[in-house]
Amino acid sequence: MNTENCIPEELLPPRAGLIAIRMNNPYYKMSDDEIRDRLEFIRCYLFRDFELLLLIPKNDNKDEFAFHDVTATDSEYSAFNSADFKRPAFDKYGYAMGKIMEHIQNLAILHSSINSSDGRDEIEKRYENFLDLKFRDRLAVLIVQLQNCRDYDRRSTLEQKIAELNRRILEARRIWARYAPPEYWDR
Repeated sequence: MNTENCIPEELLPPRAGLIAIRMNNPYYKMSDDEIRDRLEFIRCYLFRDFELLLLIPKNDNKDEFAFHDVTATDSEYSAFNSADFKRPAFDKYGYAMGKIMEHIQNLAILHSSINSSDGRDEIEKRYENFLDLKFRDRLAVLIVQLQNCRDYDRRSTLEQKIAELNRRILEARRIWARYAPPEYWDR
């Protein structure tokens, strides 16, 4: 047999069992565990943008949506049969108060970690302004309304709102005292 007419080995296509190694492959020279860890890191990094959405409570009832043999002409056929309309009401006020108290806690931690007295004074001003904005200004308006009110039912409603705002202010002060204690200011 004459081998001069044969195709050289380097010009032949790769065999079926061979895998091309690409140097620009991000997984080049990585083990399966390393690849799995890298993909998990990427998933967590991309998923962190949705952390706030995950804080919203959701009912985990598996029977939220039931499939029925319903046609468009039946009385049960409606867009309101989905789980979105069967969830319990979301407590917007409680969620907002939680976020306000979290912001106060962050300010207190920042206050306790700053070394300069000017910086601590600035953070304390921010804390006081935040309390004024969220609670004290509304409290002052309600007190003026209470002083001018003659209706008993309206007065009791105003007193309840004032008590709630006072309770929130005291809660904010407790958080401030816990995370920004004055005994560490002179260090």
